[in-house]
Amino acid sequence: MTKFSDLAVLNIHQRKLENPSASIQIGATNFALRLDAKDKVLDAGYQGPNDPWLNVLCHLLPGLSLAECIKFGWSELEKTFKDDQFFWDLRTEENESIFFRPFEILKATLDVYRGREYLYREASPLICRCFGVRESDVVDLLKTETEPTLEALSKKTKAGMGCRSCVPQLSRWLAINAPQNKSRFYKERPIAEWMLDIDSALTKFFEGKDWNLEVHSFKGQQVIISFDKRVSQKEEEAMAVDLQGFLSKEVDPDLAFFLVLIRDLQALKADR
Repeated sequence: MTKFSDLAVLNIHQRKLENPSASIQIGATNFALRLDAKDKVLDAGYQGPNDPWLNVLCHLLPGLSLAECIKFGWSELEKTFKDDQFFWDLRTEENESIFFRPFEILKATLDVYRGREYLYREASPLICRCFGVRESDVVDLLKTETEPTLEALSKKTKAGMGCRSCVPQLSRWLAINAPQNKSRFYKERPIAEWMLDIDSALTKFFEGKDWNLEVHSFKGQQVIISFDKRVSQKEEEAMAVDLQGFLSKEVDPDLAFFLVLIRDLQALKADR
């Protein structure tokens, strides 16, 4: 097991963390965390004066869930370094402190991640947790783009490239903040943007998950939606009608949506 003294003097975590999910500036210290779509810590780092306790904290946090980080305290450190005398020497020095600064910094950063940053500073709401993209980042980018698209937003901010749960919100912000003179005609939008819109709409369709609906292809004004479920011809026809009506309202009334069994598509591809 790595000794507390070794971790305390190592400064490998004293660095700028790329694409943090949450960060906070307290005094001269900037502390940051990166979490995945399941709220598990992937990395931790800080900038500012060297702090042995923050070095240890950054080493222990990766792999912990959000719930485990919220509960993280002296008991976790004491369990980890129970046989390390150097730890207990420094631990004794902290007994007289009312607040333990590293834990307060961690708590503040987790509050930022959970959308409670108003407790510490004014900040724009978090849109994409995977890459730490905020509402202000998207709005600022929209102001610099003459022809903003969802594809451009994702490429430049990385929002929507993780778990993709923020794609519907990005689409709404694009519609609200994009120049009003932009045409919605299908030929004037990138296919990738249409695909994202349709994919996002399918996640809201009432039987989308049960039928395993996916965008298979987009050509001209025709969109092929594949499904993978054993159903009768009558059920398939009824679903096709419902899907066309739903996607026409959600995406665009000028597009035609066709429902095709995935195995039929695979057979057709094999014949070619």
